[in-house]
Amino acid sequence: MGLLRTLRRTVAVACAVTLGAAPLLVHTTATASSSRAQSAEAATQSITVKVAKKSIKVIGAKGLRSGRVEVAMKGGSAEIVMFKGDYDARDLAKDVAASDKGDIKALKRALANTTFLGGFEKNGTGTVVLPKAGDYSVFSFESKGTAEFSAGAMKMARTPKTDGTVIAKQGPVWAGSSTMPAEGSFLFKNKDRTVPHFVILQQVAEGTTTDQVLETLQSEGPPSGPPPWALAGELETASLNPGKSMTVDYDLPPGQYVVMCFFPDPNMGGMPHALMGMLRMIHLS
Repeated sequence: MGLLRTLRRTVAVACAVTLGAAPLLVHTTATASSSRAQSAEAATQSITVKVAKKSIKVIGAKGLRSGRVEVAMKGGSAEIVMFKGDYDARDLAKDVAASDKGDIKALKRALANTTFLGGFEKNGTGTVVLPKAGDYSVFSFESKGTAEFSAGAMKMARTPKTDGTVIAKQGPVWAGSSTMPAEGSFLFKNKDRTVPHFVILQQVAEGTTTDQVLETLQSEGPPSGPPPWALAGELETASLNPGKSMTVDYDLPPGQYVVMCFFPDPNMGGMPHALMGMLRMIHLS
């Protein structure tokens, strides 16, 4: 999420942490039920996405209208996208595979033809905004399947109440809340004008600095073990195009967290944003 495999491998190598075949930093995050109830009340529309190895199903899309929609992710992680013209999920998978090997033209082609609207980890919940009436796709690197659904005319719904904000800005840099409760929901907005971003919240030892994290990420060679600053709490969102927003429900251990984005920058040879210094420390209490 963000869900590009290259980025997950970068994180996994840097932190030397895996959980079976799950491409996450540490573990799948539990959903904050109270926040989900707030989202449901505000969104009024909802869908459930079920991700299996060979198929993806979208439940509840009949009669769906564009606008804010609550999403519950089951079975695996996935993201909701819109494709331009005849470009489709197979093209995206092909271009991502090529960009994994350093093909920047493929990365730029994927970005030119795909609008990333957000998504969640397995068992994650929150809301995404379907910007207009039309066709949408659900895409996941954890499944050989894809799913399509349609949304009709816009249904206005207020943004659900959240407990904080995480904002991606031009730079690339982070802004938003410096403290949030350990359980709740946050609003993720991409105010960058040029490239997509996604959020990784990684728990770190109290007092860890962004310089220490950056040093680990930029170190050469295979890691000898998890960095001393890496702790258990972790959350990851899917990617958001410039100007888009989503809300994310979460339930994490209290403590200090580093906010990171590993989306590859097409203007910097595919360098992940975190390696360009897109790191910020916040606290959950």
